[in-house]
Amino acid sequence: MGAVPVEINVTKEMLASKPTALDLTTPESAVRSYLAWTSYAYRIGISDDATPTMSPYEEVRVGAYIQLNLQKGRLIDQTLMSIVFGKPSAEATHTTVSAKEEWSYRYVSVSTAGKTVGGPYTASYDSTYTLVKSGTGWVVDSVKAKALGEVK
Repeated sequence: MGAVPVEINVTKEMLASKPTALDLTTPESAVRSYLAWTSYAYRIGISDDATPTMSPYEEVRVGAYIQLNLQKGRLIDQTLMSIVFGKPSAEATHTTVSAKEEWSYRYVSVSTAGKTVGGPYTASYDSTYTLVKSGTGWVVDSVKAKALGEVK
């Protein structure tokens, strides 16, 4: 997959808004780390810092979403407002965790740092995360999210 050749302009505050250290010790903490770090990646348009929270399979999906937004001349600045986990279900090779999530988000310009080009919006999801064990702990291998209402 080729990257969109575009200069990405983000504010110093957006770059400095790195999440806390990774916690991959449990499936739930790994999902929280994944959400925090992918949100950061979406905000700055670069997925490298988020990749320790996900498998190579999921890394492709996250990278594709960043590229889609860059093609549209925007980044997404999203904030997890709440998450409630269901009981994890362990299988031989993976674990699944369901969650109910609420987000706030806006789209910002790639060319003008910090300029809102859409939103703010809110969205709610019923999600299922599939996690696998890596050498560093649990990582997200895939996400299935069902929007509960309109997503812009």
